[in-house]
Amino acid sequence: MIIGLIIIVVVLLFVAGYVLFTQKYLYVHHSTLLTSPVDSLQEHTLQLEFWSSWLPWALYDESSSVLVNQRNSQSLNGALIQLKGQHLGTLSCHIEQGDDPKLIRFYVTSDHFYLNPIQIQVELTHTEGQQTLLNVTASSELNFWHRYRQNTELKQLHSDMHLLLIRLKARMPSSRDASIHFDVQGCRALQNVDAVTRPFIVSDRPMSMKMEQGFRDLNTALGPDNPPAGPRFALYEAANLSQHYFVGKLGIPIQCFSPCEAQPEKITFKGKYIGLKYQGSYQHLWLAWHVLHTYSRLHGYKHAKQRMSLEVYETSPRETPDEENYITVLHLPIQ
Repeated sequence: MIIGLIIIVVVLLFVAGYVLFTQKYLYVHHSTLLTSPVDSLQEHTLQLEFWSSWLPWALYDESSSVLVNQRNSQSLNGALIQLKGQHLGTLSCHIEQGDDPKLIRFYVTSDHFYLNPIQIQVELTHTEGQQTLLNVTASSELNFWHRYRQNTELKQLHSDMHLLLIRLKARMPSSRDASIHFDVQGCRALQNVDAVTRPFIVSDRPMSMKMEQGFRDLNTALGPDNPPAGPRFALYEAANLSQHYFVGKLGIPIQCFSPCEAQPEKITFKGKYIGLKYQGSYQHLWLAWHVLHTYSRLHGYKHAKQRMSLEVYETSPRETPDEENYITVLHLPIQ
């Protein structure tokens, strides 16, 4: 009898904790200021044939196709856009409001990408200075049994909506975001490399400043007689974007090594890695990792967390002053 009461109390406490400490609502809002005329942007939102150029989900499945069904050529209301792919499944965008050139509202449903329908709103608003803000908001409600996944779903939605925002902004003429490009390179083994390295931890300062200082220190330690033998790189042991916490090693490949303060080591890469080449500023580099992680998950690859991830800076500020031309190759270890 006493054991039964204890079990009931424990269950009730568990249910109460679940209700109190899990959230059922998801909400994401991103915005950016537009400096160019918005006519071309409205063209891409009001004509369904352009939607596939800015919807983010096709990035996760190169086999996906686009199906457009518009009942009334004079109105977007009730129109349907579907992305279908071997790995993406079927992802549908149901437009419920789209006649206003400054406001588009649609619902997203997916076979296995989001747990519940997502309501998305794309809106143009004017500021006091007669400039235009591009706003993207997304919201959803998790059912009772899915509420424990609130943080995971919110993280995915936050990243996807930011990706949607910059891809839509890139449709405007002369947009700096137009050069942003993600190219998944498939799985392969990586060659070992001789390099000098130094550990880094980022928790309180801007990451770019910390890493640039680390590379400068490495170059100083190498001296003028030891030019790099390849692009600089970073190995990540741990990364937490929400807490701005990163731990790993910075490295510079070397070849003709003469005595100096730095100590060389052989970096070995065991197993296979799935890669992605990203072109664009470091400001959106975290989105490249989001694309790579999501692509890997949908394709059935399992992240080998016991091995370090790798960033290779093929074209960096040392080679070009234009940040939109930076090229970074990401490598994610897989099992």
